[in-house]
Order: sequence, then structure tokens, then C-alpha cells
Amino acid sequence: MNKLRLLLPSEGALSEGALELLENNNISVIKEKSRKYLGYIQGMDVDVLFQRSSDITEEVESGNGDLGIVGLDRYFEYRKNSYSTKVIIENLGFGKAKLVLACPNSWIDVSYLSDLSDVAIQLRNKGMDLRIATKYPKLVRDFLKQAGVNYFVLVSASGGFEAAPILGYADMIADITVTGTTIRDNDLKIIKDGIVFESQASLIGKKSLIPEGLDSSKDLKKIINQILTNRI
Repeated sequence: MNKLRLLLPSEGALSEGALELLENNNISVIKEKSRKYLGYIQGMDVDVLFQRSSDITEEVESGNGDLGIVGLDRYFEYRKNSYSTKVIIENLGFGKAKLVLACPNSWIDVSYLSDLSDVAIQLRNKGMDLRIATKYPKLVRDFLKQAGVNYFVLVSASGGFEAAPILGYADMIADITVTGTTIRDNDLKIIKDGIVFESQASLIGKKSLIPEGLDSSKDLKKIINQILTNRI
């Protein structure tokens, strides 16, 4: 039987948080010197693969990984098949962030979603759509539809797209933030009831691996060992 494959973020705050969490749970990740994206857990039958955070959900879903540490926002955004994977631990205690809607400060009459709905209708009556730049089209679309904002288009964006309203390719943004500083620095304001999703680092895995009655309140090492035992 192949070793259990644990996918970890390859860079950024989530990567640092994941390695610190594992260390705090007495799990030693040894990186292979010859291949920087591969490693293993000392004393356990587990290989470690370092992946981009945006790829981890798909890799676990497709069977290229068995477990993964990923932001909950990215899991629900990129998940294609709700029957093949599940969240084992929803909150690992780090990586907290919010996906929020933010519009220009110059929109003085827009503070709530109801105001945004009015703007969308006004634009629609002029033959235009409210343009929102985001990397999270699924989460944002579902949220806006449930909130009664019906007329909008989502603009694909990557990188520092907080400047999208200034550059003119979007009217507003939906972005992940921790402190809101970058949003404010770009002369934007967060819609008061416009928190699309509250996220944190989570442990996900293939449903077929998860034993019945798994106690996710146990420490991470015990959980992984329980999953390993279930594979035998």
C-alpha cells in the first residue's frame, strides 16, 4: 500500500502556520534536499507534498493527495465533488481571514447590501452591469444571489486587484482580508453586511479514508494515526 499523502501549502502564511501546527503536535516534517516540494513525516507512514494553496483541494479530490491543509475559503471555492472529500477539522487555529465586498469610498450612499442592490438595478436600467473583481466567483455569486443582488458580472482577477475600480475594469471588489488595511489604502470601504465568508485553515481529506466515529477533537498526530490504522 502506498504511503498516506499529506498536502501542505508551499508558501505564505498558511505554509508557516501548517508547519508550526505539525511541530506543536510532535509531527516532524523532513524536506527532501534534492526535491524541494517533497518530504515525509518522521516515524509515520506519510509522505508530504508541498503544493500551491489553490491546488490542494483539487489534488485531494482527484486522488493525488489523501489529506490536505488548506484555507476553508479555497476548499469551498474550488471543490467540484462534494461526495469525494470532507472537512475533517474545520478550524486548525490559524489562517483566519474574511472574504468581503468592498466598494469605493466615493459611493457615499452605499453602506449595506440593500444599497448595493439598488446600485445594481440603476446600472441595469442604464444597460450596464455592476462589475465585481474577485478570485472567488462561486462563493461571491452564491452570496449575492442569496442577498437579493441580482444584476452583476464577476470579473476574473489575480494579484493586487484592489486597484481595479481605479483602473476602471471593475466597479468594486470581493477580496480576502485579515485587517482591511490594503482595502482602506486603496480608497475602498467594506460593505457593512458584506462578509461573504469567514475562513481559517482546515484539514480536509478523502471521505473514503475517514473512519467512522473519527474524533476530530484529538490532536493531529492521533487523527493521522487513526486514519493510517483504518487503511490497513
